[in-house]
Amino acid sequence: MHKSSFQSMEKFKDNYLNTEDSLNILDIGSYDASDTSYNYGRFLREDNWKYQGMDIQEGPNVDIVVSDIYNWIEIEDNSFDVVVSGQAFEHMEFFWKAIKEIERILKPGGLCCIIAPSAGPVHKNPYDCFRFTDNGMKQVANYVGLQILECYVNDDEISYPWYDCVLIARKQYGVNNNLEKRMDNLENKLDLILERINW
Repeated sequence: MHKSSFQSMEKFKDNYLNTEDSLNILDIGSYDASDTSYNYGRFLREDNWKYQGMDIQEGPNVDIVVSDIYNWIEIEDNSFDVVVSGQAFEHMEFFWKAIKEIERILKPGGLCCIIAPSAGPVHKNPYDCFRFTDNGMKQVANYVGLQILECYVNDDEISYPWYDCVLIARKQYGVNNNLEKRMDNLENKLDLILERINW
């Protein structure tokens, strides 16, 4: 974890989270390889907040171990107020599956903050697959219907060489109901088309 990532996450905390609120917070890819408490947990733990780290292996700063990085059966739908992730998405071969899981486990109105590099050297852990621009990260949010609140690339001196891309988004209310209605509508249209061509 690098300094600019901490600054971005701290900015998210200061601008979007209220220490008076009771929040259930999940940190994706939270394993602290250095075991030095140099992780988001050190400033996302407040009296009214329940911070939990999630990863694919047990270790420092990990409370929930998932058996599949793209299918978090260990976590119920709509169970977290806030989901954060820093320096994990570039290591995921199929990050679009992870964003679907984030949308699933966020409560309606819940917030996510995803930080991933837009540049920087390859750092396998075990893979280093992607870099993210602000336009690309916006499409990641759009893919699952998250409302984009902010999306930007840190390009200041302290961000070198990673120039982190930061996405802050909200799970919209009623997205699942709207999606179900759209799917039903699509199914009805498909039935009509098949009926007309005598399938």
